[in-house]
Amino acid sequence: MIMELKILFITGIFLLLISGCTKKNVDGFAEVIPVVEIDGLVNDTSFLDSASLFIPETKQNALIHGADRIIENEDRFLILDMEMKQVLGYAKSGKHLFTIHAVGGGPGEYVNLFDMAIDRQAKRLLLLTYPPAIQYYTFDGVYERTERLEAIYKSLAVTDQYIYLRKETYANNHLSDYSLLAIEKEIGHRHSLWKPLPEIAPFCTFGTMSMTGNDPVYLTRKFDNTIYATKDGLIEESYIIGWGDKAFPDTSGKRTYTCEELNEICRENKYVYTMTDLCDMPGYLLFRTNQPGLCVLSKEKKEVKNYHLVMNTDYQLVMPNFIPVEGGGGRIFFIYPSDVLKMSVQADGKHPNDNLSCLLEQISEESNPVFFSYFVK
Repeated sequence: MIMELKILFITGIFLLLISGCTKKNVDGFAEVIPVVEIDGLVNDTSFLDSASLFIPETKQNALIHGADRIIENEDRFLILDMEMKQVLGYAKSGKHLFTIHAVGGGPGEYVNLFDMAIDRQAKRLLLLTYPPAIQYYTFDGVYERTERLEAIYKSLAVTDQYIYLRKETYANNHLSDYSLLAIEKEIGHRHSLWKPLPEIAPFCTFGTMSMTGNDPVYLTRKFDNTIYATKDGLIEESYIIGWGDKAFPDTSGKRTYTCEELNEICRENKYVYTMTDLCDMPGYLLFRTNQPGLCVLSKEKKEVKNYHLVMNTDYQLVMPNFIPVEGGGGRIFFIYPSDVLKMSVQADGKHPNDNLSCLLEQISEESNPVFFSYFVK
């Protein structure tokens, strides 16, 4: 979904549970990475670089309602819009290239669209759909074939050797028997991995994606302070985040919470219960939580800095929550809906600077969102 500008002090419980994974499925012992809070407003230039804009063309068949996953592939951006059940392709200039919106019941069509990934080795775009299937497209958005699946999966990742499919933890009022399916691309062998944790807050979610689409594939799950990675068809611990007093005391599954209860307890205590929207780069790993801000894990310093509010110094705008751009060498986007951008400037009452005035002249309230692009220094 498009990132809202309101800072949401939404919910979370953090249980220090990693015993749900069997030794057969999960290898390695990660060290605990401490968290450093950066309170108040931080200028983008303090830790971000190469600021630029991506303004996607607005057309009748290219209206962006949400951005749930974004992939950069050579000279273009691919945008997954789950609300509208579509994938949009754009040149980096903003020119619209194609839209995949094959909703229906016929061959090559789908009822719902959950995720997308690209197979760089085979040069194909893969869509994860319902009825359960993987649909294959060219990078230009041309449909090729459909591969049926036996169960419903919600997330997709592709490496040179494997296709990974993420299963819902809780379905049909029962805990799933596994969380991840690894398919060997060359011979088709399938491996069920990762026993789920007990579900103490069924159907309560936050953020967009809890599995990256690149190699290595990073994974997280609710009520677990560990960031995992796939390796050779197995799962290993990569980082354990030390949240300190933000970690909810371990209840060991003694009770369950409604979403309302979960939200309330996390607002009061600022507990973290989920990490999503991971963005991997050579020196850093970025992610969001159910608490406000942007988390930057330094692989060299072995620390996580949590920036609560980020100010774009060129446009004098507070940035909304970020979304990673996969395959972009560490690029991230902050996404402003055009109508919200215009209204926020009007509500501020201050005269916008020259950069912002120029931007506002380029868009209308009906325009597609504006994407503010950065790289981490």
